[in-house]
Amino acid sequence: MSVVTEITVAASEFLLGRVLARGSVADIELERAVPASGQVMPYIWVSDRDLPEFERQVRTSPHVARLIALDVVNNQGMYRIEWADDGESLVYGLSETGATILAAGGDDIWELLLRFDDYGGLARFHTYCRRDGIEISLDRVYSPEEIEQVGGEDLRTQL
Repeated sequence: MSVVTEITVAASEFLLGRVLARGSVADIELERAVPASGQVMPYIWVSDRDLPEFERQVRTSPHVARLIALDVVNNQGMYRIEWADDGESLVYGLSETGATILAAGGDDIWELLLRFDDYGGLARFHTYCRRDGIEISLDRVYSPEEIEQVGGEDLRTQL
């Protein structure tokens, strides 16, 4: 039985959060995507008054091989980040444990809505985070019945 969870994690606890904290962005949202290759390359939506400055700051990170602007509309940009190394342990841990990111965003503190195939996947992710020293807060676990009652889209908009 699948399980949906809400977790929070400080930006300082994971590479993507640290890199994005370098930019003076108003809002960042992780795009839902399933990686087709072995490397996890996040897609992000950024809302900012100064997207060129955001791009410059992110590109100066030694962890970023490439920041690719895919779409820019009305001070919002969609970007793909290609890592220079495999240092992104939180997102890699999500991928390794079969989690699907339903919604995610934040600045200093990130909120993630995640789906695991079963409670075992959630347990493996929790073990992965403890082993790698990533402090997460498991804020809520939804049963399939709760998800159906509330509606998946409503859960995503609550973050």
